[in-house]
Amino acid sequence: MRYLLDTHCLSGKLTSPSAKRDDLYVVEEVMDEYAYTDAEARSVTRAGIKVLTLGKKHVERMQEIMSKHGGNLKLIRLYTSEGTGDIAMLAYILAERDTPDTLFPETYTLVTQDAELRAVAESYGIPCVPSL
Repeated sequence: MRYLLDTHCLSGKLTSPSAKRDDLYVVEEVMDEYAYTDAEARSVTRAGIKVLTLGKKHVERMQEIMSKHGGNLKLIRLYTSEGTGDIAMLAYILAERDTPDTLFPETYTLVTQDAELRAVAESYGIPCVPSL
């Protein structure tokens, strides 16, 4: 099991140096929303949280999600620069689930307190938890 973290998860106990785990991940877009300083970015990587980069298959899934949910202002608030990380997380999980590269692919659970993101994720069959 791998946990994909939303922005709110990147502060506090999960980013402390003693919190090292090997099952925590974050997409670049969430890091962009969170890390306003180099020190904040370093705290994430020092805690062992792996930063995932989106590729072509992920961007294609983002386009599909945007075409279906682009009008959902509770999910995507582009005018306040919020929600791009949410869409990126959904797209990453869906693309990885659709194209496993191993016999036993890892599953991702989305860690978020955002009720609208959880509702959309669950509509795609993506498991969610509010915190770790």
